[in-house]
Amino acid sequence: MANMKFGIIGRITTILAGIVIIVAGMAWIGNAQDSANAPQKLEVAVNDSDWFEGGKDASVVLVEYSDFQCPACGAYFPVMKGLKEAYGDTLKIVYRNYPLASIHPNAQLAAQASEAAGIQGKFFVMHDLLFGNQQTWSAETDPTNTFIGYATSLGLDVEKFKTDLTSDETLSSVKDDIRSGDKSNVNSTPTFFLNGVQIEKNPQGLDPFKTLIDAALNPTQ
Repeated sequence: MANMKFGIIGRITTILAGIVIIVAGMAWIGNAQDSANAPQKLEVAVNDSDWFEGGKDASVVLVEYSDFQCPACGAYFPVMKGLKEAYGDTLKIVYRNYPLASIHPNAQLAAQASEAAGIQGKFFVMHDLLFGNQQTWSAETDPTNTFIGYATSLGLDVEKFKTDLTSDETLSSVKDDIRSGDKSNVNSTPTFFLNGVQIEKNPQGLDPFKTLIDAALNPTQ
């Protein structure tokens, strides 16, 4: 009789243990699904090494990971200019290089050209030239001379630009941007983060983008 009693207790204990394991497993799956569905966060915060336009201390920060040779990035270029004009210092727009060299063979050198110009305080004017003339230099086998021409037109110290174009400092700056994008699971361009959270579906045009910015500026409305 005692053996039967202990046998029943053992089976009940086994069943209860199984239930606990199942419940724990379901909770783990639920947490994993919530984590998978959570918006991607910007893993490397905006810092003093970033290139930006707009207000340095703006409450709303838009980070763009972009590729100068990417046609989609080129299409968003006027949108970014429109946001800058619309919001001025109330919006901080950060540009991070993320050249997709495997499909855009001139993107890496273009990123280096922007960084080399940035060393002389001309990052965004070079940025604008690169996007404004994207189709021209993208078609070239080696756009080095074209980029040097842009530097000349901007009044840069051309010899310094040539040196900086392939310097360790410039290469490191581009690599740092790429690594920061990789940490945030960036895999396409352009990818945008608004106040540290990825915009999962890129707004199709200036007005839809402004809707997001307005909501971030007025979160209680």
